[in-house]
Amino acid sequence: MTFSGYACWSSVVRGSLAAVLLAVAGFAADPAGAEIIRKEDTLRGITMTREECAAKPQTLWLNVYGRDFCVRYYLSTAGGQGSRPVVILNGDHNGPVDPSRWTWADPSKARDVDTDKLVGIADHFSKMARTTAIYLGRIGVEGTSGTHLSRKTLLELNLMDVALEALQLRYQFEGFHLFGESGGGRLVFGLAEMRRDVACLISGSGQIATTRAVALRAGDAGRTYFDITGKLQRLAQNRALRMMVISDPNDQQVPTATQQTPMVQALRQAGYVVPHLLVEATDPKHHGVIDYGAIAMGGCVLGRSDADVAQAIGTLVRRNADINRRLQDEARAKSAPQTASDTITRQPGRS
Repeated sequence: MTFSGYACWSSVVRGSLAAVLLAVAGFAADPAGAEIIRKEDTLRGITMTREECAAKPQTLWLNVYGRDFCVRYYLSTAGGQGSRPVVILNGDHNGPVDPSRWTWADPSKARDVDTDKLVGIADHFSKMARTTAIYLGRIGVEGTSGTHLSRKTLLELNLMDVALEALQLRYQFEGFHLFGESGGGRLVFGLAEMRRDVACLISGSGQIATTRAVALRAGDAGRTYFDITGKLQRLAQNRALRMMVISDPNDQQVPTATQQTPMVQALRQAGYVVPHLLVEATDPKHHGVIDYGAIAMGGCVLGRSDADVAQAIGTLVRRNADINRRLQDEARAKSAPQTASDTITRQPGRS
């Protein structure tokens, strides 16, 4: 088996998935209360036994490339229920990876994760799209076991694919809508190239223009990044697929000009209709576009036209532009030196 044939490998796994899920068949447990997933655990990798996995709500015990994983998900029907849920795959955690040593380049960037926030994101997408939404925990973070050093690798891609198969079996879903931001924005394209049941695909601020697979260790799927640009023709198997790409032109983390724009151009050259929605984020690096993604996904799921989606996105762009101007004005005011007229002096002996 070669890693370039990951779609074929996944189809073999699907054939035996029913047996894998016998122990977890049926509807998932009720969601638990808030849980804090500690950064120390995500930095060293999350380990879990099958029994520990089964004791947690909304989990899947899966085997990929001969490795066992507990995949955590957060399901919401806050806005409605449907047979084709929105699946949310969020961005990378813990900062950059040092590939030469296969460790974290700057562990100080790691943060604890509050699962209440993940549920809140699922609730938001459910309300916007008026259907079921599922926040899917990525490898090694957000409650899913494994090491997050393997993010955006063949191992993670196939784990997420088999997780979708497991969810489909558990809830009898017809298919999925996929939203991904940043690292998740790359995963959703990889998944759509492997599957035939994706309807709406929205990628925000994604590193999606990488043109080839890169193996950091030969024969290790957990250290082999997957290629998506060389397999664009596979998207055609999703006959009803509708794609959108969302970018902030001032993104300082994943540059639009070198990552999203070339992918949009390649998709259009391949014959796909792909709106490229340019937005304005309010975080310091102009990278977070999840609110825009929820609007776009809602429009796609509800059958709104590209023009209607663009108009709704434009409203939020204008609001965020006002917010950014206000923040910039406040920052300038704080950093400006005081003048004599700004200073109140007090004479000795006077109150």
